[in-house]
Amino acid sequence: MHRRVPTILLLTGIHLTACAGPTAVPTAIAADRRLDGQAVNAVDGGAAAGVSVQVGSTKAVTTDAAGYFTTEVSGPGSYATSMTGSAIVERRTMVAGPTTAPARLSLIPTSFDLRAFDEMFRSANGRLQRWTTRPALVVLASVMSYRGDADEYSATAEQMSTDEVSQMIDHLTGALSLLTGGSYTAFADVAVERPASGQRVSVTRPGAIVVGRYNGIVSFAQTIGYGRWAEEPDGSVSGGAMFLDRTFDRDDSRRRLLRMHELGHALGCLHVESRASIMNPSIGPEPTEFDRTAALIAFQRPPGNVSPDTDPLFVSQGSSGLGGRLRWMSPVP
Repeated sequence: MHRRVPTILLLTGIHLTACAGPTAVPTAIAADRRLDGQAVNAVDGGAAAGVSVQVGSTKAVTTDAAGYFTTEVSGPGSYATSMTGSAIVERRTMVAGPTTAPARLSLIPTSFDLRAFDEMFRSANGRLQRWTTRPALVVLASVMSYRGDADEYSATAEQMSTDEVSQMIDHLTGALSLLTGGSYTAFADVAVERPASGQRVSVTRPGAIVVGRYNGIVSFAQTIGYGRWAEEPDGSVSGGAMFLDRTFDRDDSRRRLLRMHELGHALGCLHVESRASIMNPSIGPEPTEFDRTAALIAFQRPPGNVSPDTDPLFVSQGSSGLGGRLRWMSPVP
């Protein structure tokens, strides 16, 4: 078990003001060449004032007290944009222009723990991976037989009760909202399956997270649970599976924490080693303010975003190592 670390309220260091519209701009910028935007804090949505914004090859402009900026572009298109400032992590992204409404660009405050964020949301190749659509949930209400990592498993005669299934769904729905920063507050669909004893069942299903209790997890995997996810070449996660030890998940009062942790893996999250997190390798602690903030930021970023905050169109192509096809990642306990 990891020692609990006191949660520290994140200070944005970014000047916040009341909502306001864009400041007046020179009439010399024609509507078909004008690009408006607003820089905001990725944590609380507040205005990011005094940020330098470079759009394409035009002269850099500075955001006003409400975070707004206006610049001129050469015509319709997508423009490489960089944003820098003493209170924010440098952001590199693409902005389409001209705009009919201000483009909203979220920025990470420098007070945020990027090291732990990278541990949680960026894979070994340094790219952010996450779901881009709401996953469905499949609950295997028959206890399954585990004899090693595979795509299919055999059901046993033992069944979870209706109340046990309902509690599991409730736990996972709450965890889904937390670990996606509120982007997905419910699963796209929830199905409960009760395969007959001896029936083999696939747990690698596109678009769904399949969860079940397994006997043999401790003996064969030497853990109380693990998760897997399927990753597309661009870093999008499109499938997941959760494997919960039958005895622990049935009898231990910490089952909710185990379920949340393994759902994190099924969503594409990795272990956090540097601070307290629901994704610590050992079970617990309860979800932290860091977990909530990290998920909120991750789901404002496209898959493939790399540290410190660079979107995939700036990253050299062919760096994923996935061979241009879906790949199920190795189990993570």
